[in-house]
Amino acid sequence: MIKETAMVIAVDGDSVTVEAAIKSTCNACQAQSDCGTGVISRAIAPKTQQLTLRTPMTVHVGQKVIVGIPEAGILSASAWLYLLPLITFMGAYSAFMSVLSSTAIAHELWATIPSAFTTFVVYKLIAYKLKRVESTKYQPVLLGTSDV
Repeated sequence: MIKETAMVIAVDGDSVTVEAAIKSTCNACQAQSDCGTGVISRAIAPKTQQLTLRTPMTVHVGQKVIVGIPEAGILSASAWLYLLPLITFMGAYSAFMSVLSSTAIAHELWATIPSAFTTFVVYKLIAYKLKRVESTKYQPVLLGTSDV
C-alpha cells in the first residue's frame, strides 16, 4: 500500500474531502537551479490535490489523515495507460507501413499520422474505461489518522 499524509478539508456524512501536497522529485535534485523542467514545474504545477473518499471513520476538518492506494492498482493503471498505447502505436505503424509499401506513397509520415491518431483514440478509450471502473484497486482509501 502506498501511503500519503493529507489534511481533511471537508466532512459530509461518510464522505471526506482531503487535500494532499503534490511532491516533486525536483526538490531532491542537485541541478534544480539550472534545470528548466524544475522551474516550469514550480511555476505551473498545482501544489495540492483534493480527493473525496468514503469512510466509516470519524474525522474532523483540519485533522491529518493517512490515505493509501494499493500498489497493484497503480501498476495495472500504468500498464493500461503507457504500455498498451505504445504497443498499439507500434502495431498500427507496422500495419500502415505494410499497406502503404505496396503503393507509391510508402513514406514514414503517411504511416505515422494514422498510427498516432489510432494511438490517441486507444488512449482516450483506456482513460474512459479507467474512470468508469468501480474497482477498489484504483480507489484511494482512508487508512487512519496521522500523529505528525
